[in-house]
Amino acid sequence: MPIIFRFDIATYFKSKTFIIAVVALIGIGIFTGLRFNLTIGEGVYLNSAYSIGFMVGMLSLSIIFIASIIAYHLLFKEWDNRFDTLLFTTAINKQQFFTGRIFAFFTITFLCFVLMIVGFATGHLFRHGENISPSFNLLYYIYPLLIFGCINSLLVCSVLACIAWMSKNKLLVATGGLLIYIVYMVSLIFSNSPFMANTTPQSLQAQNISAIVDPFGLSAYFTVSSHFTPAQRNEQLVPLSGVFLLNRFIM
Repeated sequence: MPIIFRFDIATYFKSKTFIIAVVALIGIGIFTGLRFNLTIGEGVYLNSAYSIGFMVGMLSLSIIFIASIIAYHLLFKEWDNRFDTLLFTTAINKQQFFTGRIFAFFTITFLCFVLMIVGFATGHLFRHGENISPSFNLLYYIYPLLIFGCINSLLVCSVLACIAWMSKNKLLVATGGLLIYIVYMVSLIFSNSPFMANTTPQSLQAQNISAIVDPFGLSAYFTVSSHFTPAQRNEQLVPLSGVFLLNRFIM
């Protein structure tokens, strides 16, 4: 596993495409931090603990597209170079190869999302206004990065890797990534998730079910923090407890 992992990481990080991706991701993050406007409630800052958590959760949906692009190149390297028939004649066995490759896939995907959040935090530093708190707390960014970015990256990478290795078809991987996004948004609409605006109120039971089965954790985030006051939303991190903890553990 370490051999495949180190080889994939070194190869990917040295490519010119990755350097361009780094600049693009940080740029997208900065633009989002400077321009996004989110009405959470009166008296809630745009760079409050709650708002940042919400935006990082929203941005984590971009992991689907980031991972799809990476999977298109990384997971098919051997087939593209016609090395697949010779690969397992080497000292590397299938378990070592697949384990090393999936960890490399996850690491690169998560790092790309980290770069986006770095840009997002940088955008906040340069932003001023009455809805912006003058204080900056790095923990407000690290906490949702781990509970949304890390877990959602692992989920998406696992699904796409399974599609790639079972089908050996690039088109199915690209379609699978798009399908994940479409199915997720449609399921939120039909479940009246609080994540979607203008939905009818849910019963308590429906809220808990949506919170538990939401693969990206946004419904659980809303459910646990639904009773927060503006002061709590500004300064208190949404606790990883109850249905939120259960959702992140299951996913």
